[in-house]
Parts: sequence; structure tokens; C-alpha cells
Amino acid sequence: MLHIFIINPFAGHKTFADDLRTKLASIKNLNYFVFNTRYAGYETELVQKIQHIFEGEQLRFYCCGGSGTMRNMLNGFDDISKVEVAFFPCGLTNDFLKVFGSEEHRFHHIEELIYGDVIDVDYIRTEHGISLNTVSTGLDSNCLLKMNDFRILRLMNEDLPYTISTLYSIFVSNTYAYEVVLDGKVYSDKFAEIFIGNGCKFGGNMNFADTTCVNDGKAIYRLVGNRRGFPLLPALLAVTGKKYEKFDKYMRCGDCSSVLIRRADGSPFNINQDGDLIRNVTECNIQIVHKGLKLVVPKGVRAE
Repeated sequence: MLHIFIINPFAGHKTFADDLRTKLASIKNLNYFVFNTRYAGYETELVQKIQHIFEGEQLRFYCCGGSGTMRNMLNGFDDISKVEVAFFPCGLTNDFLKVFGSEEHRFHHIEELIYGDVIDVDYIRTEHGISLNTVSTGLDSNCLLKMNDFRILRLMNEDLPYTISTLYSIFVSNTYAYEVVLDGKVYSDKFAEIFIGNGCKFGGNMNFADTTCVNDGKAIYRLVGNRRGFPLLPALLAVTGKKYEKFDKYMRCGDCSSVLIRRADGSPFNINQDGDLIRNVTECNIQIVHKGLKLVVPKGVRAE
């Protein structure tokens, strides 16, 4: 087997990439190559080139970065079912790994993945690309959009663009009427947030489920009602505070295997796929691909 490590040197602490290279060099009989990303989205180009260079080889790809690095990597494969993929996390949140609960910490040890097990898990496919953890629109996509507008504020404080964009999304951004089709059932209303999750968390502190099954062919959905400003805060507190018993009061909850999202007036909107902003889509067709990804996990680890 050939082990391919794709490192985002901009994720994690400053010496992450060098430290990992040193660690790999100390592991005996490991047949591997290491590639650094150069810019956002370069992971996709790397994967496309590497799979053709090593055509016919059994390949295992390691995402050494965060959720965005993983999403970009997954979107480079010609046939994702033919490769093994490992997530060695060093991003800010690494949200998908939260489904492994108390065993999540084991993913931070590269040897655990090199000598780990392979399990089949679901992933999310849309006409806008693949994601592993979530697809959503509303409050969070507005926040991502505004973070780009406020990025100059990083000169004052690294976290300031996120804080300002979040407040803007809560108190200023409008809610819109959507048509959401969940396994053929139509819901038409104004929604502050539409969340479709293969995992159970995003954004580091947004908890939409205690845990979720990642190999049942279904995603969880949460449709947050028409709230903005201070009326939205109780729903946000329930999500950030893991008050799952209050969810039914603020949102429609359930699971599904297929979703269609579009604005009721036909206008374009933005979606968030694993932390990447996809702009100006007219609709989003979501399919959960049942056990379509071979994910490497530490030995004995399974989703809780």
C-alpha cells in the first residue's frame, strides 16, 4: 500500500508540517509520499494528479488539516469508492470526528491511523460537490459571507471578523422563504437555518445532535424557524448549550436520505459545505451516499 499525506501547512500550529514529516521519517517500512498544499482548493488538484500518477496502486490518502482540507481532498477523486481516506486533524474544529465521542483524541496520533481499521461510512453528495460533515444555509452561510467582507479586521484581532459577522447574521441578515423537500415531503416556510448533517456538529460549538449514525444512509435535518435578532437567541443557546430536549420548540427535527433546497421566489442563495461557502446556487440537491467512503479509524474505534 502507498500512503499519501496531504498537508495543509496553514492549519494547526506553525511547526505542524515539519513535525509530521519528522515523525513519518521515523516509522520503519512505511511506503509514503508527502505533499503540501499551496492555496485553498489545491488539495483537489493534488488528488487528481496523484491518483493518475499512481494508477493501479492501492492508495490511502491522509487529510492532514481541517474540515475544509478534507472536503477539497474528497472532491478530487475520480472514484471515491476505490481509495481509503484518513483524517489526521489539525484544523480549528474538525467537526466530523465528534461522532467518535471519547475516542476522538486517538485520531491525533498518526500511528493510530497508519495501523488502523477501515470502516465504511456515509458521505454527502450534491451537484456542488462532496462534503463529509454538513450542508447548510441561513445563519451560518451569512456568517461565512460576512467574514470575507470583514477580513481586514484581522489586523486588529484574529477572531474579530468571526465575531462581527456572527452578530451581523443574527441581528441584521434577513430570513427567506424556502421550499425544502425531505424524502419527498415538502416544507415551505421562512427559515433562519437549514442544517443537513452527516455528523452532529459544525462551527466548533454548534451542536445539532448528541451523536449520529454515520453508516445508516441517513442524515439528520434541523429546520430552524423564522427568527432573527433576540428571538433567535434561545434557539442558539439550545444548540451551543447541547439542550437537545428543547430542540422541538425551536426547530423541525428528523432524518432523511435525500433533500432538495431552493428559495421560494427562485432567487439564488449561498450554502455552506463543511466550512466552504458556495455562492449563488439556484437549488441544492443532497443525497446521502450509503457507506460510500472507506474511512480509516484507529483500531477498534467506531462511531458512538
